[in-house]
Amino acid sequence: MTGSESVSESESGETDTHRICMVLPDPFPRDVRVEKEIRALRETGHEVVVVCRGSGDGDGGEPTRERVDVADGIPVVRVQRDGPRARVANVASAAVDTAVGVHPRWLLAVDRVVDDFDASVLHVHDLPLLRTGLVVGHRRDLPVVADLHENYPESVRQWRREGPGVRENPLTAAKRALLPVSRLKRRERRVVPEADRVVTVVEEAREHYCRDCGVPPLRTQVVGNTVDQEVFDPESVEPASVDGLDDDRFTAAYVGGFGPHRGLETAIRALAATGDSVELLLVGDGPKMADLRDLATDLGVASRVTFTGWVDLDDVPHYVAAADAGLVPHAATPHTETTIPHKLFQYMSMGRPVVVSALAPLERVVDGADAGRVVPPGDASALAGVLAEFAENRALATRFGRNGRAAVEETYHWGRDAERLRDVYRDL
Repeated sequence: MTGSESVSESESGETDTHRICMVLPDPFPRDVRVEKEIRALRETGHEVVVVCRGSGDGDGGEPTRERVDVADGIPVVRVQRDGPRARVANVASAAVDTAVGVHPRWLLAVDRVVDDFDASVLHVHDLPLLRTGLVVGHRRDLPVVADLHENYPESVRQWRREGPGVRENPLTAAKRALLPVSRLKRRERRVVPEADRVVTVVEEAREHYCRDCGVPPLRTQVVGNTVDQEVFDPESVEPASVDGLDDDRFTAAYVGGFGPHRGLETAIRALAATGDSVELLLVGDGPKMADLRDLATDLGVASRVTFTGWVDLDDVPHYVAAADAGLVPHAATPHTETTIPHKLFQYMSMGRPVVVSALAPLERVVDGADAGRVVPPGDASALAGVLAEFAENRALATRFGRNGRAAVEETYHWGRDAERLRDVYRDL
């Protein structure tokens, strides 16, 4: 591909569109935020290539290069982890990254793709590969957009605190010892201000990067984790048929990962205090799955908790439609105080009342929209009281759901956030 294929020019000679190299430290597809951003950029003529991590599932079963079916097809280049040579190279590269913050293997891969694609912008998702992307950007005099999905150092703190034991993975144990959270925070303060633009998911995160990292406010933009209201449409989406649900009970759903800070233990304890009129629908998977099943059994509510396992992204609207309310019972941490999950807007868009923890981003949105109730994090009694109230007063729950849908139609929809993302590239 050459730079003249898709880059148009205005009458003043300035380019209207960019050739964007997105750098993603996770497998792709599917990442819902990344896919939405790609579609938004492609709609206005930008070209996109993704450099991502190989899934590591199987030896040689995943193409290193392919065109995936996102936004009419985009090229994807994977930094593979399969095979003995790739594993050795990855360990060596990770060791250098731990020491100096630049991942040589990724540096080489991104540099080659920038050259092959004739990229004009680097768009780096999240902190782990930001410094690597900045090195490529500086070498080639390219602007770098830092797209920070979450407060990464605080996210690492949570996973290390309650994640699986590190004895099974020597590399993870070495990272824990050599790359403590305090060092990740120093890296964040040092490298984030070097980006030409910083994109965050919520106002509270934007304030963090401006206040704690010294990023000038004019170089930041909030692009929220909102959803396409036509996809999450209560008038057109049919509920999923889920074995184990009782039509006579009030169904509260949670959709997402079962990680250590999600507060799902609180939800199950709350269920035990509601009586027989409420049930839980837990859609997702994660390291807490077995513990949650055991807790439900110990509390005698296993028959009122339905675990679906991980479901395809396209099926999520149907599972939300099968519920009467949506839960975001997250624990209070510096991580959860500076991010907001897609699930909140999925519930609201589907016209479901929500019950969320009293965390700054969640409370601001839910109270502002009058879309549900806010309860103290970790307070199973308060959560039980709200669920029992909704089960008793279905009209109240319905009113909250209508308010949430109205707020999505007016404010919290992807069309608005997509335009904010496109504004970032207009400013570049």
